[in-house]
Amino acid sequence: MSIQIIRTPHPPKSFLAQIAQLLQAEGMPADESSIHRRINVLPREDRILMAVESDLLLGFAHLRVARDLTADEAAEVVSIVVRRTHRRRGIGRMLVTAAETWARQSGRARLLLRTDVVRTAAHAFYLALGYQETATTVDFVRDLGIERRADAPTIPPPDVRG
Repeated sequence: MSIQIIRTPHPPKSFLAQIAQLLQAEGMPADESSIHRRINVLPREDRILMAVESDLLLGFAHLRVARDLTADEAAEVVSIVVRRTHRRRGIGRMLVTAAETWARQSGRARLLLRTDVVRTAAHAFYLALGYQETATTVDFVRDLGIERRADAPTIPPPDVRG
């Protein structure tokens, strides 16, 4: 198995459908057009790391520079996904190592990894790589699209008595 790590701000079009498939396999809504749209609006500094064997995408990691008022800049792995059929073969480790290299090269002293509280296998993976758990957070989300539709004025149906 010869795996190549590709670091790019814009993955080749041939891999967009595979990125969508990997996300769908993890229960996230995605299709090729939504991935294309999302990539086009990513911040300029973001990078996508792709683990590729021939023309098969084995996994990817989305990297970003995290900035906020509470801490110095850090490199952040926004997401990392490895094809289920190729897990436990070192691909995730390669992606994390490549993310660490990018973080160092971009002048960041820390690499931040976040994962959902229910993804215990990912927790064990990160701990095995030497990362420390530093926080547990809870996300709160309001779907503003639904709220907008609910707040829209009711329009009576057209008079069809004519």
